[in-house]
Amino acid sequence: MNTLRLTILALVFTTFLSISAMSQTGRSVYVNTTVFYEDKVGITKLVTATKQIETDFAVRIKELRDGPAKLEAINRELENLSKLPPAQFNQTAYAAKREEGETLQRDLTYKKEDLERAIAKRRDQVVGPISREIGTAIDEFGAKNGYVAILDLSKMGESGALLFLAPASDVTKEFIQFFNARPATAAAPK
Repeated sequence: MNTLRLTILALVFTTFLSISAMSQTGRSVYVNTTVFYEDKVGITKLVTATKQIETDFAVRIKELRDGPAKLEAINRELENLSKLPPAQFNQTAYAAKREEGETLQRDLTYKKEDLERAIAKRRDQVVGPISREIGTAIDEFGAKNGYVAILDLSKMGESGALLFLAPASDVTKEFIQFFNARPATAAAPK
C-alpha cells in the first residue's frame, strides 16, 4: 500500500513539475515600448536619435510655438482698434492688421504641416533603421528566452484590449539591457 502511495505521489509530483516547466518556458511576456524613449532608462540609440531630430528642428518648432502669441497680440490690437470712437477709427489700418493676422494664420498652418512632413521624413531616415533593428532584437530576445509571444503593452493599453498582466511578465527592462548591450552597427544617416 505504501508503495502505491509513493508511486502516485511521485507521479503527481512529476506531472506538476512538467506542467510548471512547460509554463515557464512557453510563456507570453510584454514590453512597454514607450519606455524605449525615456532618457535614463530607454534604448540609448533611440533616445539619441530622437534628441537629434528635436535639435535639428528646434528653431522651426519654436517659431510655431511662438505663433499663437503673435496671433493673440494681433487680435488684441484689432480689439483695441475696434473700440475707438468712429472719428478716430482708421478702416485702412484695421483692414491691414486683420490681413496681417489672416496671413500669419495661413503661414502658421502651412509651416506646421510642412514641419510635420519634414519631421516624419527625418524620423523615417533616422529612427526607421533603429526600429527595424529593435524588431530583429525582439525576435532574438524572445527566441533566446523561449517566449512564445512578446506583446507591446503600450499598443494593448491604447486599444483597450488589456485586462490584466502580472508584473512578473514585464520584460521591458531586461530587453532594453539586452539591446543596449548589443554591438553597435552602422551609424544612422545624417
